[in-house]
Amino acid sequence: MKKLACTLLVLGLAACGQAVETKTAAMTETQNSFSKEAAFELTPEQFATAFNAAARSYGQAFRINKVDVQHGSAHDYFQQTFSSGISLTAAVSKETGHVTSVTALVAEDNSQADSRSNVLAISEVVAATVNPKLSKNKSAELVTDMMKEVGSNSDASKFPQRFVNNVRYVLRNGSGIGYWWIANPV
Repeated sequence: MKKLACTLLVLGLAACGQAVETKTAAMTETQNSFSKEAAFELTPEQFATAFNAAARSYGQAFRINKVDVQHGSAHDYFQQTFSSGISLTAAVSKETGHVTSVTALVAEDNSQADSRSNVLAISEVVAATVNPKLSKNKSAELVTDMMKEVGSNSDASKFPQRFVNNVRYVLRNGSGIGYWWIANPV
């Protein structure tokens, strides 16, 4: 009887140990899936190459000549300033080294038409860069539609966003400041 009780106890402990191990592995896997941030399949250098190709394709003069990744506390990032009050900032994952977000800022100038034209130009190039499956016509339609929506929206707290091919696009208009075009993977 004593032998049987010991055998059951050993088997019970072994089963408990496996359950704890399995639970721990499942918890670790769940934690890892939550900690992984979405990223484009582009390193900063690949992003610059794709951006320059998209700019040429759209007949735009935007070029990223050098990627100088800066190290931040939460994300690394690189910035590029273009003419006409246009800048681009890309967040870079510290874990993977891939681009996690792209924000183009177009400063509002005296001519609303010029600002809107600049937003359209940089937004199409960014959309084509992070989403190469997006056709020229579709990216132009996407940006134009969002520009109309932000132009007709008197509530500054609302902003248009679209989800296309696992990319989230957002257009913000800070009255008097300018426009932000943001692209994030989802």
